[in-house]
Amino acid sequence: MSPPNNYSMQIINPRDPDGPKIEAVIPHRLILNYYKYHPVRYENFRAVKHVLENPKRIFCGVRRFNEGGWCFTGRPTMWHIREDVQETFPAELIFAVFLNPRFYVFEARAERIAVDDNYSPDDWRDRFTTLIWKSIS
Repeated sequence: MSPPNNYSMQIINPRDPDGPKIEAVIPHRLILNYYKYHPVRYENFRAVKHVLENPKRIFCGVRRFNEGGWCFTGRPTMWHIREDVQETFPAELIFAVFLNPRFYVFEARAERIAVDDNYSPDDWRDRFTTLIWKSIS
């Protein structure tokens, strides 16, 4: 029996946004945990993939006591609100995907948008070290 596989994909490199893409990983243990215990979050891995492939903002410094980490934000077209119910993603929310310094996803969720930026989460200036990249499209 082969070991379980992580899911990997190519994303913008936050350290060099104009350079070649790098690999981000959604760990198998996170996928399995969501599948077993959080079916709506599991269904929203589609939103995670969309945001990582189409970010609108990238922030660095996501953890107060651990150096590094990244937050990619974006707005998927659709998302799951219940296991079998998919709806249009609301305009007052932004979907945030959090990665550790090794580019492993450890959290993903919808958050309220900032008053001053429709693609940033509320209170982003106090939560992250800095905004390092903005989509211009």
